[in-house]
Amino acid sequence: LYANGDVADQQIEVLHGPPDEPTRIGSLYRFTACRAHSCPEKGAAVLDPTGAIVALAILYSPCATADTRDCNRRDDLVVFMRERDRLQRVEVVANLRAWAVDQVAESYTVPGQPKVRFGGVQVIDPTASQ
Repeated sequence: LYANGDVADQQIEVLHGPPDEPTRIGSLYRFTACRAHSCPEKGAAVLDPTGAIVALAILYSPCATADTRDCNRRDDLVVFMRERDRLQRVEVVANLRAWAVDQVAESYTVPGQPKVRFGGVQVIDPTASQ
């Protein structure tokens, strides 16, 4: 959302607007919402049945980052998830990717402008050393 911002603050921003209905991912729960007053920017939180966070994600236009090529014509997804259970990680990332692709496909396009496309997924383990 912004290049030099705190990731936690940005995650709160994208989950602070109108929420969607929760969705199940096996035994997990996916909660999604969009940024208040900027609904093309969206967020997701995946929780286990005890309420522990399994993954967080942000769907955004990468114009505020260093990669500005065609940034206003694509939306990227970044997923923050620890490397614990590889099978669960694959399932959660696939579900979040499918959600992001659907959100981009349903996004509004200004008449005469090219349709926004899905740019891709980046998965970050927040506990890994940088």
